[in-house]
Amino acid sequence: MNLRSIIIPIIFVSLLNAAEQDFRGQLSLFGNAWKPNSIWYGGAGLQYIPNLQITNALSNARSIDFEASVYLYINNTRGEYSDDFKPYRLNLRYATQQSEVQAGLQQINFGPAQLLRSLMWFDRKDPTDPLNFSEGVWGLRYKYIFLNNANIWVWGLLSEKETKGYETMWSDKIRPEVGGRFQVPVPAGEIAVTAHHREIFINRSDSYPTDVPDRTYYDNRIALDGRWDIIVGAWFETVVQNIHGFGSDYFVKMSTLGMDYTFGIGNGLYVLAEHMVNQTATELFASDQEYQLSAVMANYPVGMFDTISLMAFYSWKTDDFIQYINWQRTYDKIAVNLALFHFPDTQFSIINTIGGDIGLRLMLIYNH
Repeated sequence: MNLRSIIIPIIFVSLLNAAEQDFRGQLSLFGNAWKPNSIWYGGAGLQYIPNLQITNALSNARSIDFEASVYLYINNTRGEYSDDFKPYRLNLRYATQQSEVQAGLQQINFGPAQLLRSLMWFDRKDPTDPLNFSEGVWGLRYKYIFLNNANIWVWGLLSEKETKGYETMWSDKIRPEVGGRFQVPVPAGEIAVTAHHREIFINRSDSYPTDVPDRTYYDNRIALDGRWDIIVGAWFETVVQNIHGFGSDYFVKMSTLGMDYTFGIGNGLYVLAEHMVNQTATELFASDQEYQLSAVMANYPVGMFDTISLMAFYSWKTDDFIQYINWQRTYDKIAVNLALFHFPDTQFSIINTIGGDIGLRLMLIYNH
């Protein structure tokens, strides 16, 4: 019996006793054009995410929430058609004044970094995506909030034979992933420690090379992060990941430092900067390979309806440079988004660099 076979009867009961229902959705139409090697290419498509939320207030201090949404994607790029249709969220949440437990397909993310996220463990958010699309994970999560605002999270996840975050190999679908997070307030900020464990079973019948033997590896991660607001906002994330098995060890160390500040210029100029160091090695205190990335973002509201955003990303090892400028006009239910960009030819982190070189994207977003 898997998690979904347990959730569905509970969801059905909650629907019968539901007190409030809220149905909304987001439809986006987009067109892209870019020019690699002096030749212009284009593409167009749509994305639709309908969302149903049902809330049953059991008392003043307890409630049950049910959420269901799907992801529909249709795209035609350079004459090649692609589509996708899959669940986006499907979960049930029971909440009290100090705790909550949530089961099903849900979003789990944490950490203060925004552009270069060392703690991007369970999603692949693209900072240049105006829709803020984020994959979900199947699992069970419990959260308890103490009276001093400290909180503890515990989770167990089920593998869907897909990679998450920075992963390059998917988890063993038989054995669940487990982890937790403990966050405490400190003067002018907060600090947290996070840990996660999963098993990776490599089977030659899967999509791995035939010369890779059947074997199980263990992926253990531990992280420390914190954020403070003293004149400027400042934060850090640092992660140590160890993949080991059959006498081999592989370490990945990632650290992000960041800060932000809103300048009192006009309507308020918000500026954010982050720097990430990524090291890989066969020993914990060694560095066989090192990558460093820097990112800067600036947002400025032009009046009540318009916002201009600029982003720049730089890879110190490969000398790749991303330049991205975005304008968005927002009404009650409709937003128009125009982006101009200069992307490198190769994939840059989790940013969708399309075909590289210069280009533009026009998007119409309708929220109902």
